[in-house]
Amino acid sequence: MTRLITGWASALVGISLALGVVTLGHAAEEQSEEQGLDGEVKANTSKKKSSSKAGKAGVKIKIDNMRAELGTFTDKPASSSDALLHGAISAKGQSGVWEFALGARFDAYEQSGTPGFSKARLDYTENYLRWRGEDMRITVGTQNVLWGRVDEISPIDRMSRVDLSRVILDKLPERRRAVPAVRLEHFAGDYKIDAVWLPVFDSAVLPHENSAWNPVDTVNGRLLGIGNVPGIIGAQVREDEHGSGGGGVRLTRSGGKLDYGFSLQRVRQSQPYYRAMPGLLTAVHPFSWVVGGELETQKGGATWRMEAAWSSDVPVTTSAFQFQTERAFDLVLGTEFFPGDGETRATLQLAGHKTFANMPIMDRDEFYSLNGELEHPFASGRWRANLRFSAGLDERDLYLNPKLSYLGIDQHEIFVAAHLFSGAAQTLGGYYKQNDMIVLGWQAKF
Repeated sequence: MTRLITGWASALVGISLALGVVTLGHAAEEQSEEQGLDGEVKANTSKKKSSSKAGKAGVKIKIDNMRAELGTFTDKPASSSDALLHGAISAKGQSGVWEFALGARFDAYEQSGTPGFSKARLDYTENYLRWRGEDMRITVGTQNVLWGRVDEISPIDRMSRVDLSRVILDKLPERRRAVPAVRLEHFAGDYKIDAVWLPVFDSAVLPHENSAWNPVDTVNGRLLGIGNVPGIIGAQVREDEHGSGGGGVRLTRSGGKLDYGFSLQRVRQSQPYYRAMPGLLTAVHPFSWVVGGELETQKGGATWRMEAAWSSDVPVTTSAFQFQTERAFDLVLGTEFFPGDGETRATLQLAGHKTFANMPIMDRDEFYSLNGELEHPFASGRWRANLRFSAGLDERDLYLNPKLSYLGIDQHEIFVAAHLFSGAAQTLGGYYKQNDMIVLGWQAKF
């Protein structure tokens, strides 16, 4: 523990020095773009803002964000602490109708106790070349592809690369990473056509094999989503990663009283499904057709959102321990509002899933949940209280994430939080029920 604390202290000193030194670059004129409710960057379609005329050339280099967390497990008998150090840097530039982005991130994880581990990882963020026309833009390279409108559980968000390194400890945008893609976006008034091709498949970012957040437990014979599987004790785990990731087309309309969209995808989801064989678990990513629909409107002082998706090939394991794929349907209804027109923000989502299996399966073929977030700033915005939660409606499953943050230092946040789990064996809360944790952290976004 002494070594861990000393290392973190040194890292924080280094961060402070970096924040003072990294002021390089020429400020580029900011793009006239807005962050949409569905999580993706939407270009304003007016000719003034999407003009193909030469813009002011420039390059901007900056540290995007930094974060450090140290957590203590309260229930886990063997592991005692969990630590994270994260940083991301980017360079963006523009010359006429051309834009580029270069970016990288660094993540270091450490878990003390038995089992313990230390792991450092470099990864790409957005690295692309983009051509921007009057009503179109074409982007080639690694980029964020976040389709969908609802928070936390988006059934049409299938092309983004999932970050499972800390399961659900972070909010949805922080659990998604850039993917290698070729993307064409066409704007026509209130309509947008978004076509994406993933030429290279890149699977989800997984925790270390000894991490308390690993969805595979070969020591005790457990799989997240299935529960106890004694036959996998001591099994080797391998990744079946090859070929392309697929692609899709999405048509959306925004700007009216009712925003809506339709999408068609033929994709391999980055989140793995584990196919079990004697002594071996293989992480597979089968192709699936996904037909999606989405709605968003404002009424009664609240924003209402809906997403639905039909999938042709969802992987499952039969009771005879055979791997196969089945059709499935997902529906999410969500709302966001400010109670009493005050500063408190509330987000609620009701989610349901149904797998149409033609024989008994080990997976949960049907489940329903209520999840959301409550957020309240106080003391003139210098403090913020936050609660994220997820609760199963058909089976006992509970995750709570209370958080108290100090925001009195510009662009910085110092926080204390807790992650609490409970539930039945097949649920997320039941799988991680010994991983209750208290966290002290700091982050800065620039």
